[in-house]
Amino acid sequence: MKRGNKIFYIKLFGIFSILIVLLVIIYTIQLRKVIEHNIIESISETALHDKRFIRTCIEFFIEDLKGIAKRLDLYECKTIPEMETRLNLENASTEFTHIYLVAEDGRIYTDRFLVYDPKKSNLAARIDLLPLFSDDSVEVVVSRFDDKAEFAGISRESILYGIRLNNYSVDGIRMIALIGIANINFLQDHMIIDSFIINGKPNGYSSVIDYNGNYIIGHDKNIYLNDSNNFFHRLESGHSSTLTQESIRKKMKEHETFNFYINNDKENLVYFAPFENENNERINWYFIMSVDNDVLVKRQFTFTMMSLVLLVVAVLILSSLAFYGLSNHNKLFKANEAVKVRSEFLSNMSHEIRTPLNGLIGLNYLISNAIDNKNKLSQVKDWLKKSKSLADYLLSLLNDILDMSKLQSGKIDIINVPFSIEHMIEDIWFMQRDNIERRGVSFVVEKDVPVPWVKGDEVRTKQVLVNIVGNAAKFTPEGGRITLSVSQRREDDARVTTTYRCEDTGIGMSRAFLEKIFDPFSQERDGKSDATLKGTGLGMPISKELVDAMGGEIHVESAPGQGSVFTVILPSPIAEALPDAEAASAPAHGSTPEERVKGRKILLAEDAEFNAEFLIELLRDEGFDVVHAENGQTTLETFRESAVGEFDIILMDMQMPVMDGCEAAAAIRKLDRPDAKTVTIFACTANTFKEDMDRAIRSGMDDFLTKPIDIRAFLEKMNKRVRARE
Repeated sequence: MKRGNKIFYIKLFGIFSILIVLLVIIYTIQLRKVIEHNIIESISETALHDKRFIRTCIEFFIEDLKGIAKRLDLYECKTIPEMETRLNLENASTEFTHIYLVAEDGRIYTDRFLVYDPKKSNLAARIDLLPLFSDDSVEVVVSRFDDKAEFAGISRESILYGIRLNNYSVDGIRMIALIGIANINFLQDHMIIDSFIINGKPNGYSSVIDYNGNYIIGHDKNIYLNDSNNFFHRLESGHSSTLTQESIRKKMKEHETFNFYINNDKENLVYFAPFENENNERINWYFIMSVDNDVLVKRQFTFTMMSLVLLVVAVLILSSLAFYGLSNHNKLFKANEAVKVRSEFLSNMSHEIRTPLNGLIGLNYLISNAIDNKNKLSQVKDWLKKSKSLADYLLSLLNDILDMSKLQSGKIDIINVPFSIEHMIEDIWFMQRDNIERRGVSFVVEKDVPVPWVKGDEVRTKQVLVNIVGNAAKFTPEGGRITLSVSQRREDDARVTTTYRCEDTGIGMSRAFLEKIFDPFSQERDGKSDATLKGTGLGMPISKELVDAMGGEIHVESAPGQGSVFTVILPSPIAEALPDAEAASAPAHGSTPEERVKGRKILLAEDAEFNAEFLIELLRDEGFDVVHAENGQTTLETFRESAVGEFDIILMDMQMPVMDGCEAAAAIRKLDRPDAKTVTIFACTANTFKEDMDRAIRSGMDDFLTKPIDIRAFLEKMNKRVRARE
C-alpha cells in the first residue's frame, strides 16, 4: 500500500473514530432520557393503579355514609342519647372505626356516647371538625385524621370521610355533617408501596401527601404526629432538589403532574401526580413515588456496554453491517411498529380489564359484608346488578379479542339465510334504547324498507350496527340525538342494496384519528366522553372486517364538535318471508312452568364443580332430572350401565380429565345398544373456534353450546330437543 493511501486511511479511521465517540456520547445521553421516560411510564401506571383503588375506596365509604344518613332520617331520633345509640349500631355494621355527627355550633356527637366541644379548654376540645365544612360549596370531605393527644385512645392512623347534611336536627340541634373514621391500613395495605425490586430489594417507594406536604400514607407505616414526617421539612433538612420548594408548591397548587430529582446521600427521581376532585369534593392529596437513581444508572450501564460492543463489531465489519442494515431497514421498522402496537394493546387491556375487575372485587367484598343485613337488601340487589354489568363488559372484551383473532385468521364463516331487516332493526332499538335514553340522549329509528326480507348474516349485521350505535351512545353528550336510518335501492328482480346510516350529534373525531379508525386497537381518548370503560379499540376494526366479509362497504364522516355519521352499505339477495316469521323473530325467553318439560333425564359431563352446580340447579328448576359425571370415562360408564332410553340428552364438556368429551362421545356412539346412536349429545364448552366445533361434530355430537352459556338459548334448545323426541 502506498504511503499516501496509508495516510488517507489513517485520517479516515481517525475521523470515523471521532464520529463513533460522538455517537456514543449522544447515544448515552439519549439512552438515559429513554430509560428515564420508561421508568416515568412505569411509575405513572403504578400511580394510576393506586389512585384508582383509593378513588374506589373513597366512593365505597362515601356511599356507606350516605346510607347511614338516610337511615338516620328514617329513625327520627328525638333525643341525643337515642341518636348516639343509632350511631353506635351503625358503626357495628360498617368498616368505620368511629362515626361522628358535627353540629352547627361545632360540637361533635360520637358513637361512643362522648361529646367533643372545641370551645372548651379541657380534653373534650381536642377535635375540631367544623372548619372542614366552612366552605358551603363542599359536599364531600376526605382527609387525614390524627388526634391531638397521644393518650386519647382513638386510632391515630385514620382517614376521615365526611358528607354535608341538609335539614337534619335532633332535639333542636342542627347537624351539618356526618363523619366516618376508617383505619388507614385499609388503603395502605392495598397500595403498591414497594416497586422496582432488584435482587429482592425495592428501589421505589410510594406515598401520599397533602398539599402542605404532610404524609397521608407512607411506606414505613409510622404514626404521623410529628413534624419530621413532612415532605417539605425533609427537603429543608439537607436534601437538595432540582426544583425549589416554591416551584413544587406552585405546581401542586396548579394540580400539575411533574417529576424532579432529590439528592441527599443518594440521588432519587421523584414523581408527583394529583388526585382529581369530582363535583363538590375536597380531597387535596398528591401521589408521590421516589425511585433510586441506581435503577437508571444500572439500566444505562447495561445498555451502554452492549452498545459499545456492537459499535466495536461495527467498526470491524462496517461494510457488511451497512449493507445488512440497509437491506433490513424496512423489516426492522415494521418489527418495531408491531412491538409498539402490541405494547399499546397490552397497556389498554391491562386498564380495561383491571378497571371492571377491581369493581367486581370491591362489590363482592361489599356484598359479602352486607349479605346478612336486612337493611341493606336493596343495596345488595343494586350491587349484584352492577356486578352483572361489569361481568358482561368483561365478556364483551373477550368476545372482541376472539372475534378479531378469528377474522384475521379467516375462521369466521358468513352465513346466508333469510331474515327480516325490520325485525333486526327493532331488536337493535330494543337493545339500545334504555342505554341511550338513560344518558339523556334521544334515539330515533327511520325505516324505508320496501324489501324487508333478504338473505344474509343477521347476527353479524346486527353486531356491526350495535357496535356503531353503542359508540354513538358513548360519545354523544346529554341532550344530543342519535338517528339510525335504513333505506334500500333495488338493483334488479333478485338483488337489493340496503344502506344503514347512523348519525349522532356527539363530540366527533379528529381528521388524524379518522385515518386509522379501522386499525386494530386504535382509540381516540377524549376527556369529553363519559365512557369510563373504553373497551379494546377493536369494535370498528371488527365491524370493517365483517362488512368486507359480507361484500359491503363502511364509511365514516366526522369532525370535532360536529358529530359523526357512519354508513354501512350491504348488497343482498331478495328472500321470501318465512311462514313463521313472527314466531321466528320473537325474542327468546325462559320457559314458563306450563312450558317446562317434566320427567326427562340429562347426563351432565362436567369436571368443574362450580359449573356443574350451576347447571344442575338450572336444569332441575326447569323440570329435568340430572345425573352428574365428573369426567369422560365416568360419563361413558354411566351411560353404558343405564337402561336403554333412560337418558334423553348428554351435555358433554370437551376438556375433561381421564377422557375428554370428544373421546367419550365417540365411544358412546360405538356402544352396541339401540339408543347409542340416537341419544342427543350437546358439546357444552368454552372452546369457541371453528376447529373445535368441527371436532365436536365429527366425534358424534349433535349440537354446540358455548360458555358462558346464554341461559335463554340454552333452555330453549333443551326443551325443543326433548319435545322433538316425544
